Amino acid sequence: MSNRLHNLLVRRPGTVFWLVFGYFALCVILRVLRSDSMQNDEAEQLFQAQFLLLGYGGQPPFYNWLQIGTFELFGLSVASVSLLKNVLLFICTLFYWLAARMLMDDRRLPLVAMLGVLAVPSVTVLAQRDLTHAVANLCLVSIFLCVFIRTLKNGSLLNYVLLGVTVGFGAITKYNFVIIPLAAALAVLSEETFRRRLFDWRVLVAGAVAAAITLPHFIWVLMHLDAATTGTVEAMRAGSSGDALRDTIRGQISILISTLKGGLPVILLFGLVFFRQIGAAWRAETPWTRVIGRMIVACLVIVALIGIGFGASSIREKWLSPFLLLLPLYLTLKLAAAEIDSRQSVARLAPPVIGIITGFALYLAISNIVAPYFGKYGKEHVPYRAALEEIITKRGERPAYIISSDLMTAGNTRLHYPTVPVLMPDFVEPVPLDSAVKRGPGLLIWPLDAGEGIPASIASLLEAHGIAPQSLTVQIESMPYIFAQEGDVMRFGYLWLEQVPEAQR
Repeated sequence: MSNRLHNLLVRRPGTVFWLVFGYFALCVILRVLRSDSMQNDEAEQLFQAQFLLLGYGGQPPFYNWLQIGTFELFGLSVASVSLLKNVLLFICTLFYWLAARMLMDDRRLPLVAMLGVLAVPSVTVLAQRDLTHAVANLCLVSIFLCVFIRTLKNGSLLNYVLLGVTVGFGAITKYNFVIIPLAAALAVLSEETFRRRLFDWRVLVAGAVAAAITLPHFIWVLMHLDAATTGTVEAMRAGSSGDALRDTIRGQISILISTLKGGLPVILLFGLVFFRQIGAAWRAETPWTRVIGRMIVACLVIVALIGIGFGASSIREKWLSPFLLLLPLYLTLKLAAAEIDSRQSVARLAPPVIGIITGFALYLAISNIVAPYFGKYGKEHVPYRAALEEIITKRGERPAYIISSDLMTAGNTRLHYPTVPVLMPDFVEPVPLDSAVKRGPGLLIWPLDAGEGIPASIASLLEAHGIAPQSLTVQIESMPYIFAQEGDVMRFGYLWLEQVPEAQR
């Protein structure tokens, strides 16, 4: 079988497109089979899809808009969540191939670059676990590479406009995307061939287009500054000691570790497959290898400076993912510059890459079944559907609305009861409790992981609307985990708010 695949990829390297497509299709299928309980980012999307906003707390809105559109087309489901994610990842690999194709005459090496993308952990490992906005960010980075290269080759007004559109949508996809065009501008400064594109008057047109796209969200950020910045800053300072120098050093070390974790798999894979060409590739150089190489370095330096500026003590690998995405293109350009014999390149690289990432996707599915035997339960084991059905069955009627202080519970509740409004006290959209209690009885539900009382945020919401929390009776529902062993259960606290009588409205 392996010999047949090798021979097929030697004769018809384009077959790799179907292998990549098949991988992402398999990921959708396996995600649906894994569980109907969501991970963090997935639950967030399901909850926030109720609201079409210009901003969603600490994240820009573009991925949310795409997810809302996907739900409108295909309905609320695990499949819809996974479909959008994997379609974006497939588009990412396609545009990456197009970017490489514009820089190389060899028809096989661009496919090598595309396969290299799949070796980046954030594209496969992290994305298939639980990423949303970061996935769209990767896709926009690939599109930006295409348009950026096209603009350097042909500085037409249309290309500059497309560049502005890409930067604009990238900026409202993930804030760290902005580092990519900034690094690209710095990278071309030292190349006389490309520098004139940077100082072309059409750059102002590109900037105006990007500004027009980002302006509505920027206004929203100014109006919700705390919601837009607090979460990210707190995550960067997670585990800080209070000693500024010590935390800064820890932050810079975390950047180094995250870079190694995200970049080493790609470097090792290329090194093992092309070990005979390492010396020639190391020495070879072109203007494009210099530009892409400088972009990578500039991105990491900018991140380091931002980390110092914000006093970051921790920089996660997923935050570096858009910058490490440039690495496969750089390595492939070095191979092209060395003019290696590429006839076997795709056939040698594709089987291990596809095999490893497919194995990981299968592992995620199997681990859901196996982990409970070792007493380990994850988010996909939490029995939201069963607990909600039991609670609502006992009541004998569906709630007019549901409130939860927990994002996971809110998102999963929205998945299983898509026609019922789901609200959260701490979300940027205010909870319309005054009007909600007039429509019918409401269900307030939360996981019992920190005491058995009413969570503080829900208690504050009730008090703000003249309802005394202590006057309400908290009930408890225990439900076995999905694939539970030895009676392991998840406990939920809940209570019902009765409908306001007609005479009190």
